[in-house]
Amino acid sequence: MKKKIGTVLDERVLTEVKERAVREGRPMAEILQDALIAYLHGDVARGDANRACKLFCSHGSSLNLDEIDELLQEDMLAL
Repeated sequence: MKKKIGTVLDERVLTEVKERAVREGRPMAEILQDALIAYLHGDVARGDANRACKLFCSHGSSLNLDEIDELLQEDMLAL
């Protein structure tokens, strides 16, 4: 069951949500719900990403964990 809520968002965030909804042909509510679910359940995925970064770095990469994390964050935001 879904419930209607009211909240206040920064204009820039709302603009980005609207743009993504149009781009993907999905309702804004669905975009926001997916984002909240990803945020709320991100601990497990974050731990997996950290383990992957450590494994990757153990093979002599010239990138440090912060640089890899930044690249992963950019990839996640591009979705």
